[in-house]
Amino acid sequence: MLSHERRGTGPAVVFIAGLGGLGKFWTPVMDRLQSAFTVVTLDHPGSGGSARRGPQTIPDLTDAVLEVTASLGIERFSVVGHSTGGLVAQTLALDHALALDRLVLSSTWAAADRRFRDLFEIRRRILIGSGLGLYKAHGALLAYPAQLYDRYATPLPPHGPGPSGDDRIEVGVTAERIDMLVSYSRADDLHRITTPTLVLGAMDDQIVPFHHAEQLAQAIPGAELTALSGGHFPPTTQPEIYTSRLRAFLDAPAPSAFPIPS
Repeated sequence: MLSHERRGTGPAVVFIAGLGGLGKFWTPVMDRLQSAFTVVTLDHPGSGGSARRGPQTIPDLTDAVLEVTASLGIERFSVVGHSTGGLVAQTLALDHALALDRLVLSSTWAAADRRFRDLFEIRRRILIGSGLGLYKAHGALLAYPAQLYDRYATPLPPHGPGPSGDDRIEVGVTAERIDMLVSYSRADDLHRITTPTLVLGAMDDQIVPFHHAEQLAQAIPGAELTALSGGHFPPTTQPEIYTSRLRAFLDAPAPSAFPIPS
């Protein structure tokens, strides 16, 4: 079973969350777009209300998105993928281009570099050795800019015995997802994307630094690049600005160089 949410009317836009895999991540953006668009999101398999159904892989997450859209009778849609969700969005654009109207890649990357791999290896060791509480706290420390940390980050977990009380299924799924996102790349194929593309990145993102957005925009023909702020989570920390830029792209006429497939 894949837990999903559909709201609004109009052209369909599918939102794909990042490492946590929870569709509720997109609530601030969906709230602002549902008056003009059919907005859809889902919990990734093994996350939230969606049952686990095997190893965590980007191809399986891609299939999950297509299963949800098919179940809702949506044949064409725009896709917005954030962080890990951006890998899924790239795969949709490469392997299922006829289903897409627009592609938005948000705080994501083409391929892991050494810093990226080291960062997620450290996060993985914290997860396994110190538990979910400290893992999530460390993620928040990286994800939110200093001036927004007090507003968005939850208190540190109490000092305790480490991971012994954790949900072992959640730990296992999270570790698998870290391995998945570090190892997956379609960077060598990005030049084949013909879907009109917007790349969004935050200049103060410490998890996926802005140069990853620049690399994506350079690799995808005709891609637009927009610099934001708000750390790794602009849809949460800067929802008005984020949604305004997103809507401008979704409403704009398709570039003549990239006709929408019939």
